[in-house]
Amino acid sequence: MLKVKKTLSMTALSVSLGLGLSAAAIAQPANVGEHLLDSISTEYYEPEIVGGNPANTADWPFYTQILSSNGTTAFCGGSYVGDGYVLTAAHCVSGRSASGLNVKVAGFILGGNDGDRIAVAEKYVHPQYNSSTLNHDIALLKLVRTPTQGSSVTLAQGNVEQYVRVGDLISVAGLGRLSEGGSRPTNLYEVDVPLVSDQVCRQSGGSYQNVGSVAFCAGYPEGQKDSCSGDSGGPIVANSGGQVVQLGIVSWGIGCARPAKYGVYSDVAALRSWIDSVKGGAEPVSVSFKANDTLTGFKVGETKAHTFTITNSGNTPFSFKTLNVTASGVTSGLVKPVDTCSASTLAANQSCQVGVEFGASGSGSAGVAVNFTLEESQVNYSAKATATVTSGGDTNCPGNWDASKVYNKPDQVTYQGFKYEARWWTRGDVPSESGTWGVWRLLGQDTSCTR
Repeated sequence: MLKVKKTLSMTALSVSLGLGLSAAAIAQPANVGEHLLDSISTEYYEPEIVGGNPANTADWPFYTQILSSNGTTAFCGGSYVGDGYVLTAAHCVSGRSASGLNVKVAGFILGGNDGDRIAVAEKYVHPQYNSSTLNHDIALLKLVRTPTQGSSVTLAQGNVEQYVRVGDLISVAGLGRLSEGGSRPTNLYEVDVPLVSDQVCRQSGGSYQNVGSVAFCAGYPEGQKDSCSGDSGGPIVANSGGQVVQLGIVSWGIGCARPAKYGVYSDVAALRSWIDSVKGGAEPVSVSFKANDTLTGFKVGETKAHTFTITNSGNTPFSFKTLNVTASGVTSGLVKPVDTCSASTLAANQSCQVGVEFGASGSGSAGVAVNFTLEESQVNYSAKATATVTSGGDTNCPGNWDASKVYNKPDQVTYQGFKYEARWWTRGDVPSESGTWGVWRLLGQDTSCTR
């Protein structure tokens, strides 16, 4: 991989669109732009590598998966370019909010737990991006923190010809399908394709005639060995004097292994000034905390205490803008006796604490959360903790609730030391397990019960 050479020492390969515009995919604008090139009116395929080879992941430490914030499978690729930024294609993210995006830096397994998964704080799409022609198909994602895995790739500057000549092989990687309509690989795949001159690429006609100012082509004229491997937004790179340099971003192509239908890549060197202008901002903040914590259980009538710790794991100081605590489930009486975070500024490696105490209105799941925002970020952070609450089996407070009896609004019962009122028809629903929006509304303690 990454060796400039004139011959291809691998099995025949066939890689389809980096764009991912199949008839099915057109109905999913979250993955790609809906606007099709007027001269590309026949077939579009999902991004795939056919006949490629499993990648040596040591060669691709900057490879990044792009996912939805609640998803596990990447829909596009990208590259980590340092300073808390990921480079990808505009058509991958233009229809999504920053809060709806996650990345996985150095993630080489499709749907795996490898890599460093990070939320996106801000999204920057090139102001001249055209969703109809896919010109200026480039975007930057600013992460909520710098990654702890992988490393950044060097970006090309000047022009492509400073790094490779026409006919030289350049390398591209992705997690696209292994055949049209087939399965996707478990691990990252890579393939080498030759650089094609702008003149030859334009001879393919149609929208290829627009290639040259901010995009370049790569692939084979006979069509048996196509380009655009892997997910859209992924990197295509060259080895320049022993240094891996990203030359382009997987953008679009026509069909799968069609003669003279080359893969098109956004030209990183031509777009470098825009990349540098976006990255010119300060390093993003890096916030560490336990997002979801499971506490030991407790009984109704007892008080549970927990301390949330928030740490500045980066180099950029940050200040808390807002901070509050919220309750969920059967949690009751939530208080915040300790708060060293609000109105404070954390320098690198400093931490602060928020302590909470709470009880429960009945058996079930009791949840608490610390929600906060920072002056230096647009991200809404939330640290949550839950505990299982049991009734404790207090035989002194059995109450008059009867599981076999029918109750209806506004019938009232007592159960294990608490009073409840029925909101609607019910039979057999345990009052303490009803929850906030269940059939039983908690009225308070049963004062006649001795606890």
